[in-house]
Amino acid sequence: MRSNDFSQAPPQARAEVFFLGANRYRSPLAMLGQIRRWPKVARALKRAPGYLWHRSYFEFPDRIGLLVAFASQDDLMRYARTPEHREIMKWLVGSGDRSPARGGFIRILRAEEWGYTNGEFRAEDGRLGMIDEFTRLGSEEPVPNPGDPRPGSEDR
Repeated sequence: MRSNDFSQAPPQARAEVFFLGANRYRSPLAMLGQIRRWPKVARALKRAPGYLWHRSYFEFPDRIGLLVAFASQDDLMRYARTPEHREIMKWLVGSGDRSPARGGFIRILRAEEWGYTNGEFRAEDGRLGMIDEFTRLGSEEPVPNPGDPRPGSEDR
C-alpha cells in the first residue's frame, strides 16, 4: 500500500536518511583497532538526536561497514560533528601510510516521501491502495496483469 505515514513501521522505515559506509583495512590488527574503538562510538550514536537504527557488517577478508538510519539529514550531520565520531575518523584517516584503512566510502541515501507499507506496518486508512500497474520505462513492453487472463488485457 502506498503511504507517506510510516509511524507504525520499524525504525528503518521511519528514517529520512541513511548513512552507508565501509572501510577496507590494511591488516587484521587494524580491524581490531576499529573494533576496540567501536563501543564508545556506538554509545554516542545511540544517544544522538534523530538516531533510529544501525547495523555493522563484515565482508571477508578485510572490510567493515556500517548502515545507520537517522530521522533527518540534519541529525546525521550533527552526529558527524560529535567528538566521538571526529576522534574515530581522525584515527581512521590517519596520515599517509599510517592510516589503518586502505580505502573506504560513504554514501548518504535519502528516502522518498512516498513508499509502501503492508500488514501490521500500515498506518493509513486504505485510501491509497496498491499501484496496479507501473508506468512503463522507455521501450518497455506491456506486462500482462496476472489477475486478468483475457487476451490483449495487457494493452490497457
